[in-house]
Amino acid sequence: MTEKTVANISIRATIDATSEILGDNGLKALLNYAGLGYILDNIPDYSFTKNYEEREFSALTSSFYSILGTSGAKALFRLIGRTIGIKILESGAFNSLSELPTDEKALKVLEIYVMATGKGKAFREGDVVVYDNPQCTACAGLKDNTPVCTALNGMFDEYFKWAGVTGKKTAETKCIAMGDATCRYELI
Repeated sequence: MTEKTVANISIRATIDATSEILGDNGLKALLNYAGLGYILDNIPDYSFTKNYEEREFSALTSSFYSILGTSGAKALFRLIGRTIGIKILESGAFNSLSELPTDEKALKVLEIYVMATGKGKAFREGDVVVYDNPQCTACAGLKDNTPVCTALNGMFDEYFKWAGVTGKKTAETKCIAMGDATCRYELI
């Protein structure tokens, strides 16, 4: 049996955000295309319990690229990422961090993301907050001249806005789809 490494909150927020952007029928089409229609029969909660395999999360994200093409999926994923960020914030996942200083909150939200997904690492490199993920599955099997993992940009931007960061945005500076060894995001 394959290890379950993806938290319910990752799947649930993606499902809710996709439904909000594409509607229930759009969500159902994507899940069915990915062979994940069964998720709708038992929709997960917003917990950090890890009930999903990495292949399931990868199938969900890759279905967007398969159906919409890379350009269409990148544009849609940024919107879905923002909505995922909002949904996770509304779930209270970061409430325990609310009294921390902005700089510390910005790093801690990424550390919680690492804990929930079981992928990558979050750290500070000088003044820059970094999320680095050599195990990215969002762009698995894709080739492009520009970064394609835009869902994380949208999601991280919402987290940082909540943390009180102003005048900065998340940029994916490396992407496996571009031939890099990792997908790297920087708050710049």
